[in-house]
Amino acid sequence: MATIWLTSVAARYRGTLEDLAIGLRTCPDEQWEESLYPIDPAEPATWTPLDPTGQPFEDEAVAEQKRRAQGAVWRTAAHILFYTDAELSATERDWAPPPPMSPRDEDADVVPPTHSREFLLGYADHCLHKVDELFATLTDARAEEPVADTHRHRGTPLGEMLVTGLVHLQLHTAQLRTFLVTRGVPWAGE
Repeated sequence: MATIWLTSVAARYRGTLEDLAIGLRTCPDEQWEESLYPIDPAEPATWTPLDPTGQPFEDEAVAEQKRRAQGAVWRTAAHILFYTDAELSATERDWAPPPPMSPRDEDADVVPPTHSREFLLGYADHCLHKVDELFATLTDARAEEPVADTHRHRGTPLGEMLVTGLVHLQLHTAQLRTFLVTRGVPWAGE
């Protein structure tokens, strides 16, 4: 039997993923690659962007584009979904994100190829299904058990890790919402 906390956490995951999908659908094409965070042009080499294989981009123009893309709308959404999927899959030993994403996409300084709106909306839907699957059978006893040894939060109780993952999802979804709304993009339902 599902407890109130399990039902509540699952509902918040669903609601926040649905909110993220609103942002992905309403983001104008011209803002898809705009950065949510300020880029300091005086510091273009503050970090060296890497491709998913861990290699630096040889063309400096491409490297600069990747620096700017690190905080882009699409990149922020991909980051959110990658970690949400990973947290919802914490009981799986062989988790990997769906292609074309790579398990290395969130390694330090890696900037993957631009993901399409359609891919990210499909990934949000994938995460919604994972919420339903996980929480349909999750019990308080299981939530007290540590996540898989292969997970980045190994040793952390599953319930604690899921709440932390929800906060991360909510934080970045709110940043995306704020970015779009302050640029005059109406959020559905407002």
